[in-house]
Amino acid sequence: MAIRSLPERVSALEEAVNTLQGLPQELAEFRTEVNARFDQVNARFEQVDARFDRIDVRFEQVDNRFARIDTQFERVYSQMRMLHEDLIERIKALGEGRDADATAPRRPRRPKRKQ
Repeated sequence: MAIRSLPERVSALEEAVNTLQGLPQELAEFRTEVNARFDQVNARFEQVDARFDRIDVRFEQVDNRFARIDTQFERVYSQMRMLHEDLIERIKALGEGRDADATAPRRPRRPKRKQ
């Protein structure tokens, strides 16, 4: 590697300093752009959060409706079960009555009169 002379080295340093003088302004602009972008991202996240909140409310409403439907179903099922058991008891009673009639002596039928 060749050794540079002092004037060359000074001139390279001057060029580097001149290049770096605009750096604070560039960094300030970059920081402003990044902050603006972060603000946009934050605003978008707030919109998404609000949307999820609305969705959560809707799910709670659906859950409440299902809970009411379950309660109504249990009530209707209980009534159906009672009616079914009542029907079974009535059928048994009718069957027992028919069996009792079968063992009872029958009256002879009267012949039909001819007109």
